[in-house]
Amino acid sequence: MKRSPFDLRGYGAVLYKELRHVVRDRATLILAVMLPIIQVTLFGYAINTKVEHVAAAVLNEDRGPESIAFVDALRASRTFDVVAYAGSRDALQRAIIAGRVQAAFDIPPTFTADLRAGRIAPVQALIDGSDATVAQPAFAAAGAIGASLRVRAPPPVDVRARVLFNPGLRSANFLVPGLIGLIMQLITMFLTALSIVGERERGTLDQIMVTPIGALGLMLGKITPYAIIGFVDMLLVLAAMRFIFAIPIAGSVPLLIVLSIGFLMAALGLGLLVSSNAKTQLAAMLGVLALTLPSILLSGFFFERSLMPPVMQWLGYLIPLTYFFEILRGIILRGASATDLIQPIVAMLALGGGVLLAASIRFTARG
Repeated sequence: MKRSPFDLRGYGAVLYKELRHVVRDRATLILAVMLPIIQVTLFGYAINTKVEHVAAAVLNEDRGPESIAFVDALRASRTFDVVAYAGSRDALQRAIIAGRVQAAFDIPPTFTADLRAGRIAPVQALIDGSDATVAQPAFAAAGAIGASLRVRAPPPVDVRARVLFNPGLRSANFLVPGLIGLIMQLITMFLTALSIVGERERGTLDQIMVTPIGALGLMLGKITPYAIIGFVDMLLVLAAMRFIFAIPIAGSVPLLIVLSIGFLMAALGLGLLVSSNAKTQLAAMLGVLALTLPSILLSGFFFERSLMPPVMQWLGYLIPLTYFFEILRGIILRGASATDLIQPIVAMLALGGGVLLAASIRFTARG
């Protein structure tokens, strides 16, 4: 018998059945209710477009009272925080390449003498252009501080700012390298979580578990194809970055590939963790979304982490993508070496290894 599209018979029974299904799947229900609150909280606290407290290093070859007054003016500004003093121009450059500071000021030995003689006193300011959201305001602020500072009398200090690594301040140079990590994590997590949970829903995972296959062999066999897919995606995005967006790779490509494999292990661990705690594919999708949103907002992909409240910054330290972003932008844009990036490398590998170990134990326990 042909059914009318306006026939409401059975609506109550179907509604009752679906409501019971939603209530019984408590994990999905909690995620669905809590995600909007988490999103509003993260967006509200993480997004801050006002650039302040940019980490800066100073090389003061003058050390006269006027040069000290200039450094005090930097400290007094809300834009720059002087966090390091360099002993040479090479050390000043390395501090920016390693990502320890985002601005550097080189005060020449003739600074005080020039001012006292009535000449314009030049100061070289180097701005890290690998983060375009910070570089442009920092570039403008550096010049403004020099123009407004009159230590004794005119003329003012001439701060000659120069943007490194991304002189044109192209947003693609900032965003595209970060997309490599984001795409690797998103694709790997989705494929791993949905595949394993899908098999659990169909009952085929339980059938495999009763075979002589070992738990570790099962887990590695499940995640290896998605590791390969994630790695291929990384190479494709890397090629697109180089040949479509014309972003050169300033550092070592082999180092970048090796560290990408290390991050891939962390992404697989997150996918396993989601699949081990989800009973349905809907719950798995919500779980991936719940982990992806903080990864985007708190890792520094869009917004500078130093501008966030301390609590949000600490949460960002728990996200492997935070350290992988530092590695990607360090190698691709600044030409950083493994020595320059030792802190984010160790943190990423340690955090990724811990996530993968915890997920493996959870997976083998649940089956």
